[in-house]
Amino acid sequence: MARDLSADIDRLTEQFSELRSLFTKQASAKADEATSFFAPRARQVSKQVRRGAYDIVGTSRRNPALTTGAIIGTLAVGALIGLALSSAASDE
Repeated sequence: MARDLSADIDRLTEQFSELRSLFTKQASAKADEATSFFAPRARQVSKQVRRGAYDIVGTSRRNPALTTGAIIGTLAVGALIGLALSSAASDE
């Protein structure tokens, strides 16, 4: 009886090890799939963002007054939103 129990435990340990190995291989394969799917898209997005940043820098160098106006306008809108949120919070 003790030998049967020991043999059962050994078989379960071996099966568990095989199952763990199978899951590890499957997870590795899925990670490789995800990498091959997302890596080219991430490179493409990076190139587009870089290109957009260069365009913005070029525009701001050609039109410094427009850039200053856009920054001041953005700050003004942000200040108005901040005031609105602070007054709404103080009303509660």
